[in-house]
Order: sequence, then structure tokens, then C-alpha cells
Amino acid sequence: MKFATLASCFERLEATSSRNDMIAILARLLAGTSPDEIGIVCYFVLGEIGPGYSGVTPGIGDRTAAAAIALAAGVDLASVETAARKLGDYGDVAASLAWSAPEGPAEPLTVTDVHRGFMEIAQASGPGSADRKMRILAAMLAAATPTERRYLVRLATGKMRLGVGDMTLLDALAEAFLGSKAERPPLEHAYNISSDIGLVARTLLEEGLSGVLAIPVTLHRPIRPMLAQRVSRISEIPERIGSPVIAVEEKYDGERIQAHKDGDDVTLFSRRLIDVTHQYPDIVRHVRRCVTADTAILDGEAVAFDHEIGTYHPFQTLMRRRRKHRVREVASEIPATYRVFDLLYVNGEPYLHRSYPERRAGLEAILSPDEQISPADRILTGDLDGIRSFYLSCIERGLEGIVCKSCADDSFYRAGAREWQWIKWKSDYGTELVDTLDLVVVGANAGRGKRAGTYGSVLCAAYNHEEDIFQTVCSMGTGFSNADLADLPRRFADVRVDRQPARVMVTPQAAPDFWFAPARVVEVLGLEITESPVHTCNWDPERRRGLALRFPRFVRWRDEKSPEAATTTAEVVAMFRRRREGG
Repeated sequence: MKFATLASCFERLEATSSRNDMIAILARLLAGTSPDEIGIVCYFVLGEIGPGYSGVTPGIGDRTAAAAIALAAGVDLASVETAARKLGDYGDVAASLAWSAPEGPAEPLTVTDVHRGFMEIAQASGPGSADRKMRILAAMLAAATPTERRYLVRLATGKMRLGVGDMTLLDALAEAFLGSKAERPPLEHAYNISSDIGLVARTLLEEGLSGVLAIPVTLHRPIRPMLAQRVSRISEIPERIGSPVIAVEEKYDGERIQAHKDGDDVTLFSRRLIDVTHQYPDIVRHVRRCVTADTAILDGEAVAFDHEIGTYHPFQTLMRRRRKHRVREVASEIPATYRVFDLLYVNGEPYLHRSYPERRAGLEAILSPDEQISPADRILTGDLDGIRSFYLSCIERGLEGIVCKSCADDSFYRAGAREWQWIKWKSDYGTELVDTLDLVVVGANAGRGKRAGTYGSVLCAAYNHEEDIFQTVCSMGTGFSNADLADLPRRFADVRVDRQPARVMVTPQAAPDFWFAPARVVEVLGLEITESPVHTCNWDPERRRGLALRFPRFVRWRDEKSPEAATTTAEVVAMFRRRREGG
């Protein structure tokens, strides 16, 4: 496939405001793609050059991109940077500059050529690597058309902004090869256990649905984590879970970590499926030392725990370990304890379709616990008083709350799903009128008065998993410190777009001054959820009403969460209904 064909498709995707049109455009593209290239095309559509968990990126910043454009176009660097300040996007600069005609006939770039070039860029390291990266990109730009240049630069800098989500791309694959987007579920399951949409696409094209169903759980390839539901009253938990015995586990204010052990080779993945092995050398040692199985995949939480006084430090303390340098020094200052709450794979056998009691028993059989690594503390009960008592003891010890889990025969680990098998109950939920939501920022309004020069408020949305869209819930301007406000333009600079993203549903009344591609998650505290003609969460087209969070207030950024892991519209609906029914 010529890269120009793909770039033309990108243009059409950028121009549409309809998710259904996006699916149709992508389905036609994918149906005409070869087995060797379909995986690459999927990665490129998502703005990546490989599966996200691989950590393989071009690593090109704006300065290097500007130098590559200047070299390829035969202009000085200053003119490129001047154009970037005017246009706001180096891809648009590359497309708009007048270029010197190439010497002799140039072979058109193919998708494979571009991928090969980006892999060379990603693998460049050591002295002089920045110059090599720049020159490889410049060579591709010199051989490209204006439209191709736009997307070459955006891929290089990680700023594609097409607005295509994983589920939209899976819908397009289902449409192209299975006849309808309604056939997405088996593709989604394969993606949830492999986290590699390119693998799913190649397998579907080469082997059909039967091949997709046979995609296995594989070491060092993360499984998308199972998520917990929430309730409005703790008394609802036994009824919602539905099993006579409930496991009530501690809920930690830490970082979700999935550990893959293959002999002495240990890989750690964050909730966003990013390789964070280098950030936690202490957890790597604990897993090597205390997990007796030759191979295993564990799901748990890294927490900052003070063993001398027996208390947990907050999430912000642990996040001081997010760094590239002085990792071991900071690890000694803030040691991490690994609390393991699930076993997903052991000695070549996946455990996803085993019940929670079987998985817990398997975990305890392969883990030699000590104070640095241990199974999550829990009780087993069918009694609401037991749940309440354990919850209160967790709060007294500085924990966030509890997670209640079904012990039924069908209490499987549902990768990537948020179901009633797991229910979380946090201290935030204990107040009758207060709800805490993790929302995706999709836009902002210009600041005025004291907030001139920054954003005055941000537009927040919940995630509709079924439709793979983001539906607005509130506009939030309170709770920010002066430093938070001053930092807003920088925080959203790389996701600002010129028009409403296709996956964002908004009414004209709520339309912001500035649009953002759905990327940043924020924790929001609100008073209550009410019906609203302004916001689109759970939108009823006949009544022209959605749901809104009243009096929203900023709590903290949730950088460890992907936008698709935000509070869902279904959760917002459930919270609204229970509050209304409970009076």
C-alpha cells in the first residue's frame, strides 16, 4: 500500500465528525490491506508504530522535527519555527512549505517503507542518535507529498489526533471482515488478552475468526485489567454481587501493576499497559525472590507502605518514583510494597476462566509472602456487618476502602471489563450526597479576568463503552490552585485540536472555546447527579435530556488512567438512579 493512500484516509478521518463514517472509512481501508501491512496500518491509525505496551516510539520532539523539515525542504530552521508558531502544528508546516524539487524520479513511499524508517528512528541510540533520527525523518519527508509530510511528522512526534479509539478500530475490523460491527465482541476479547490490535487484525485477515479465538495469553504481553463497579450505598453490595460468600479485600491508593515472571525475567506493566519495569527495581526483586512458579502473571498494586509505623502513604508519594534518573536512589527513599490480588497465568496455563476462589488459592500456592510482597489482605463473609467492619478497619489503617469480589463458580477474570463481579467502596462514597468520578477532559473555555491567558474551565465527559464515545457530564472551573490553572495550557498543548472530535458528543450549549482529543483523565468531586438539557451523558433524544454532575470540583489528575478507563456513562446512570430511588 502506498503511504499516500493511507494519508488520504487520514485526511478523511480528520474531516468527519461522525463515528459511523469513521468506521466506514476504516473498514474500506482495512478490507484492501495486505496481511503484511494491516497490523502496521492499525498502529498508524492509533498514532503508534507498534503495540502500545512495547514502548517502541520514534522519540522525536518538536525541535528535531523542525530540523528534519528544514533539512528536507532546504530552508532555514528559523523559518520552520516561525511557521509553526503561526500554524500551531509541525505537520501542517511540513505540508505547507514550498519544497525544492527532488533530483530524479522518486519512488512513492509505501506503508512498509515508512514503518521501517520509524523503526530505525526508534532503535537509534547513543552519541549522535538525535542527528540520525533527524536525518532518517528528513529523508522520508523529502520523498513525500505534502499530505504525506503532514502525517509523517505527526506520527514522528506522537501527535496524530485522528480521534480514532481502539473500539472504533475494532468495529471497523468487524465491519470489514465479519460483516457488521455487531460482531466486535470476540475481537475485543482477543484484544483484551493480547493488548495488540495489530496482532488481532493480522490474525483475522490470515486465519479468520477461528484464529482470533485461539490467540493465547502470552508472557510479557499485558492483559487489559478487569475493573470494578461502584454502588451508592454499601448495603447494595451483597445483592449486586449475588454470591453467598463475598471476598472483601483491601483497596489501595497505589499504582496498579501487572507482573509477568518468566524465570528471572520480570516485566511490570502499569494500568495503562506501559512498561514500568525500570521504575520498580524493588518489586522486580520481590517477584523473582518470592514467586515460586517458573512462569506467572500477577495482578496487584504497588503501594508506599511505612513498615515501621504500619501505615500507607498516599498515591502522590508513590508517584515521586515516576522518573528516568536516580531511580534506585528514590526507590530506597520510597520503597514499594507489592500487594497481589489476582493470578492470571501460571506455568503455561491461563487462569482467566477459573473462578476467583481458584485463582486466589493458586496465588497463595505460588507466593512465599513477606512484608514486601504478599496477597491482598481480605476476609470472606456473606454478612453486611462483616463488610462494614472490614471497611472501617481499612479506613483506620489509611487505606482507600475495600473491593468486594464474587466467589461464585462463574467469578472469572474478565479482561478489560467493568462488571458486578467486583465492586469498590471508598471513603469518598460514604457521604450521602458526594460522588467522585474519573472524567475525560474534552475541551476548555478561555479564562477571563484573573484567569486571562489560561483556561477558565474544562469540559469533562464520561466514557460510553458500547458506542466508544465520550459524553459530557460537567464543565469544571473550581478546585484548581493557581499553579494548576497556569499549567493547563501546557498540559493540553499536545491534544488540542481544531474541531470537535468525532468521538465526543456535546450539545451546542456546552460547546467549549477549545477542543481536546480525549486523552487526559481528571478526578472530580461533585454534589449530585441530575438531569440536564446541556450535557449528553445518557442522552435521551426524545426528551433532549442527559445527566450532569452538579458543583464539580477538581481533585487530582489521573495520569495513570487511559480515557477508556474513565467512569462510564453506565456508572453515572446507575448512580443517578440509585440516588433517586433512595430519596
